[in-house]
Amino acid sequence: MASWNDEESSDEDVRMVSMDTHLFETPDTMEDPSFCGSFTASEVTCMMHHQRPKKMVAFEGTLTGRRFLGCPVQQDEGVNCGVVEWVDGTWPEILQRCLARIWDMYHEQNLGRVKDKQVHEKEVGKLKKEIDFVSNSYSQLVEDVSKHFDYQDSKMSHDM
Repeated sequence: MASWNDEESSDEDVRMVSMDTHLFETPDTMEDPSFCGSFTASEVTCMMHHQRPKKMVAFEGTLTGRRFLGCPVQQDEGVNCGVVEWVDGTWPEILQRCLARIWDMYHEQNLGRVKDKQVHEKEVGKLKKEIDFVSNSYSQLVEDVSKHFDYQDSKMSHDM
């Protein structure tokens, strides 16, 4: 028979509830030759696949540079369990603020480039339409001149 804890909680239950769930999602990562490959030092495995975690380095937001053990399954190959265990502790608050500001600046710059690209694409579209119009006008002009010369040639041959 199952036993349920009615309104009782242990310290472990409280810790699990208060954990920040975004810390378990796999952040973007970068290659670091000094910390890569499979982790073989302990029996830690990912939750769903029970495989040895892969050594990774975060490259996203305030987590940038933190090393972690992550699920070895790639997102395109199936469900990724996320972070199995963080190797490094959280960064000091001042560093987190600096990293957040740097990433905000990056995203602002990137958004500016996207907007510039859209403006340039519109301008290129207008120029292509203008080129098509000029090309069609030129073709029509060449055709009209050719007809005019043909008419002149036929008129001269009838006159002779």
